[in-house]
Amino acid sequence: MTVIGLCSMKGSPGVTSTALALAAVWPRPVVLLEADLAGGDLAYRCRAAPGGPIPAAKGLLRLAAAVRGGVPDGHPILEEAELLGCGASLVPGVSSSAQARGLSGLWSSIAAACTAAEVDVIADLGRLDRASAHLPLAQASTYLLPVLSTSLESVMHLTDGLQDLMGALAQHGAESVMPVLVGPDARAARDRADLDELLGKAGLPTLATRSMPHDPRALARLEQGERASGRLGRTLLLRAAKAMAGEMVPVEEGVSA
Repeated sequence: MTVIGLCSMKGSPGVTSTALALAAVWPRPVVLLEADLAGGDLAYRCRAAPGGPIPAAKGLLRLAAAVRGGVPDGHPILEEAELLGCGASLVPGVSSSAQARGLSGLWSSIAAACTAAEVDVIADLGRLDRASAHLPLAQASTYLLPVLSTSLESVMHLTDGLQDLMGALAQHGAESVMPVLVGPDARAARDRADLDELLGKAGLPTLATRSMPHDPRALARLEQGERASGRLGRTLLLRAAKAMAGEMVPVEEGVSA
């Protein structure tokens, strides 16, 4: 199945929000995996399907324990997923960077479990570079989506970070790198064109940049458990997420949400 990795080069905002929006509108069965080494926060931001907070019983730590000796029979990704009110399924991440350090030797097994899953996996990787412990999960991704803002600082971090990262990805067969620019919708086309020109001049072989609008109201509704199939699906945030998902999963391969 398809593994989608989302990351930032140096703490750029928008990675987790973009991952959640994509998971909410994904046209096939999917699990959102919080793999940020700094710790995940969706369990605190989102409502569970029955209402109330996300139970603490499942998550990345239990998934890592399940695959410690190799990927077992069964469905470890699905077994560690909790259904959110918005309809996405979430494997909650670690609560701290200290917990993440305990997973250092297990990321290859976690990546193997993702690629062997019977559903697609969207992995929120947080900050990523070629020295990151969870690089195997980025290398296993069918698409890697580096997320950035429109600030000059964020753009420069992306350019420098990709220059360093591309070699590690190419050696392990990552198929496509698709930058995602989070910013005002009114300037999106111009901002995308400027970034694509800059990446082209830097000799970085990426797909054309996609846009994700900054839409905190729509994001809050998603986190509170509103389904993307209703009026929320007509917001700028969810329309952009649907368009992006459709480019990675052709319509004829997908299943209506």
